[in-house]
Amino acid sequence: MNTFFEQIARHYETLSSNEQLVIDFVMRDHNIDRLKIKTITDALFVSSATVMRAARKLGYSNFSQLKYSAAMTQDEQAAPLPSEDFDTITGRITSEFDKTLQMLSEENVAEFVEHLNHARRIFCVGSGSSVSVVGDFTRKLKLLDYWINDFNELYSIRDIAGLAEADDVIVILSLGGGNHLVNQFLVRAKATGAKIIPITGIGADSVAKFSDCNILVYQEAVPRKRMRSRLMLNVAIDIIFEYILSHPHGHK
Repeated sequence: MNTFFEQIARHYETLSSNEQLVIDFVMRDHNIDRLKIKTITDALFVSSATVMRAARKLGYSNFSQLKYSAAMTQDEQAAPLPSEDFDTITGRITSEFDKTLQMLSEENVAEFVEHLNHARRIFCVGSGSSVSVVGDFTRKLKLLDYWINDFNELYSIRDIAGLAEADDVIVILSLGGGNHLVNQFLVRAKATGAKIIPITGIGADSVAKFSDCNILVYQEAVPRKRMRSRLMLNVAIDIIFEYILSHPHGHK
């Protein structure tokens, strides 16, 4: 059987709004193997039948099977990370920083900022470990009076397509380019005429295909899949912020 998150990516759109709330609740739980249907129904005010339908729509025969699959994924993510010595860590970060700065041309940053300055509203999207970067970028632009809000939950990202209009801009912050489901939601938002301007890692080809302006950051290969540093995303947003401060042409 496919992994828990692969099942979500394939079938999330088939769920009703209440069923999506159930799956979002399961994903946020830190002790999935002990999670009970009653805990979900009491917290979300939904019926046990809703929980069971959500499990079946994701391809599981019952909630116990869904819970087992989700718990297996959680255990894999909780596995100890391989260690690196101090010199390896500092050398990798120095290399990433130097290469990222080389990739950030003034022309590209200026184009990115131009999209921000002409946006009526800015939707800033990120998930997982990128959430903190999204929050930082949103806070910085709000200090400069941009209309910007952050979106980091599947249900809220899904709703962008119903909110976005032709004068809006969607910023994506993701090393890997986001998952397939999130990208489907954002392609729908682009159909409204909204511009999509991601800041991604160099391997995020899927997002580049539908973006209007893409800023790339570099990241060295590391011996772990579960957790990667978002430091280079922070470097990019700091440079964008400083560029805006140094070129105060204003925004509408």
